[in-house]
Amino acid sequence: SVVSQKLVPSLDGKRVLAKEVLIVTPSVKAAIKNDNTSEIYMMINQGAPQGMITMEQDLLRLYTERKISKENAVSYANNKNRILQLMKG
Repeated sequence: SVVSQKLVPSLDGKRVLAKEVLIVTPSVKAAIKNDNTSEIYMMINQGAPQGMITMEQDLLRLYTERKISKENAVSYANNKNRILQLMKG
């Protein structure tokens, strides 16, 4: 698996961990082997049952739990358009 982490300023003045998790499944291996790396984000996005999560999904969780501000959620997102879409519902 691959884990990416960011420490995001929290509303209480501390920092909170936001993460992205990629589990190397046979589909992920095939995408890498066939140079279809653009598909990997979609696999992470849909891979919650396997324990995967995108950075945007985790930032949204932290925002929804009122641990971080909307501004920091957007600022620390890898894909700013995607986090804004997720926030709209």
